[in-house]
Amino acid sequence: MLIQLENVQRVMSDDVVDMSLTMTAQMFSLPKVTVTKIVQIGLPMMAKMAAKNPELLKRMYAATLAKPPEPLPDFYSRMEQSPVVRQATMDDYKATYGAMFEAVNRESARQAGTTDGQARDVIAATLPAISQTLGRANAGGDQDTFCDLLRTLFA
Repeated sequence: MLIQLENVQRVMSDDVVDMSLTMTAQMFSLPKVTVTKIVQIGLPMMAKMAAKNPELLKRMYAATLAKPPEPLPDFYSRMEQSPVVRQATMDDYKATYGAMFEAVNRESARQAGTTDGQARDVIAATLPAISQTLGRANAGGDQDTFCDLLRTLFA
């Protein structure tokens, strides 16, 4: 469990991820500690699910390859200021992952003391930054190496 926490903390301490946590907390009027807890709980669960589900792995890996059309700080500023951009991000999350993360949302919400919907919104909002960070950490650049990287998040 210490290795898992260390690796999750490494992802969480990335500047882009930390910025996304701060801006997501502001966006949804939640304490940053709550947003952080949701992601700390959800990320290892998502990684474990992806390591066992080839379709989910493919979707998460594809997200790491996507190049954002703008710098992420600008994207998060627009998402914070525009309900339309925020809703488009939530819709993209639902279209990409569907109901795959419902158990993640429920468990993250339960442990963080929030609703399933709040956990879903937090995970959806922070996932672009997490995906970018995981993409940079994927030294091999391929799906197999990405899967190995995910295993370090729950091993």
